[in-house]
Amino acid sequence: MELAYRTSSHGRDSIEPQTANRANVLHADQPARSTHAIVHAVAPEFVAHPLTRHYPASVAAPRAGELQMWRFRCEWLPVPVQEGEAWLSKVERERARLHPNSALRKRFISARVVTRWIVANLFDCEPQAVDLQDDGNEKLRARHPHDGRGITIDIAYAGIWIVIGIASATLGLSVVVPSPGAMPDDTPEGSRRRARYGSLCNALRYAPVDLDLDLLSSDTAVGAFDLAEHGRWHVLDLPMSGKIRAAVALAQPVTRVQAIGWPKAMVFGEPGK
Repeated sequence: MELAYRTSSHGRDSIEPQTANRANVLHADQPARSTHAIVHAVAPEFVAHPLTRHYPASVAAPRAGELQMWRFRCEWLPVPVQEGEAWLSKVERERARLHPNSALRKRFISARVVTRWIVANLFDCEPQAVDLQDDGNEKLRARHPHDGRGITIDIAYAGIWIVIGIASATLGLSVVVPSPGAMPDDTPEGSRRRARYGSLCNALRYAPVDLDLDLLSSDTAVGAFDLAEHGRWHVLDLPMSGKIRAAVALAQPVTRVQAIGWPKAMVFGEPGK
């Protein structure tokens, strides 16, 4: 199930393939639920860190109100390939083996190796000891082996880029890459709207919510939505290169973003970056 994407006479927006597939199973008799935008959301503090093979010492496990974002190319790893692959669990190695082609297999391995490296540094443990609770769809949870603190992790792919989001609350990532063929809504504004919509879909695990298209079209890069019984969700646009658009949705206000792999020239909280 997913959010019901309500439009005016312009018709339905095109959305990411996974989201579109889930739209096909939305029950017609599902009752509508009102959604309201909250326009006074405040842009969070943005702290940029260069991406290196030395973990940034000032970046700790995110607490309430904090978001940690990582962006790196698919071929980037913090350690040699053989060492990184040895960190993977038996289930992860089997999933990698079953990927339909070598490019997707390499991308999956890179994402999991980097995720384990990040969490191991956050929790001060060995990468192979990290217990990733996986829903099979790049939505992960990890718990500190000593004090029990938990974090939520989401992974998204955008061409040559892998994006990882980490927070103490539930979050959802979405990245929209323009398709080679022209689409009716294949514009920067349409891609941004689909990225925001996809982030809410991913965060809510496709729970049915009636969402007005106009609420996703604001020029403000930070927004909040009161989704009735699903609670209040905060959506932040992520700066990406070229025509790629990305967004992250969280179940709590975001006051501080630790961004690793984003140059300082790309500013969070400004639309169209």
